[in-house]
Amino acid sequence: MAVAFGMTLDRLDLTAEEFEQMTGWEIKPEGACREEVCVPLPPLEPDAEGRIDVTVVAERLGMPLAHDESHGLWALGPRSGYRRVLDSARMPDLVLRGFDGDAFDVASLRGRKVVLIAWASW
Repeated sequence: MAVAFGMTLDRLDLTAEEFEQMTGWEIKPEGACREEVCVPLPPLEPDAEGRIDVTVVAERLGMPLAHDESHGLWALGPRSGYRRVLDSARMPDLVLRGFDGDAFDVASLRGRKVVLIAWASW
C-alpha cells in the first residue's frame, strides 16, 4: 500500500497496526519496512495498550510532523528521503481577483516560492 499524502492525527501514540494502515510502513524487529525498503529504528517500547511513539518513527523515516496546538491536532507528512516531497506537484492555472478587483495570474510567480492560504467558512 503506497500512501502519497499526509494524514491528520489527534494523538501521537499509535499501535503498529494503526501506523501501518495510515502510512503503509510496517513496524518489524528490523525497523520500519515498506515494500523492499527497511529503515532501522531505535528500540520502541510499546505502552500497556501496544502503542508506540509516532514522533520517533516519523523522525527516522523523514516524515515531517506539524502541530496545531489550538486544535490539538498533528499533521504527519509522507516520507521525503533525500528529495523534495512535492517534486512532481504542479499547480493548476489559477487567476484570482485582488482586493482592487484586478485579475492576478498566479502563474506569474512560477519559479518562486509561494505560500497560498485558502479559507472557507464551512
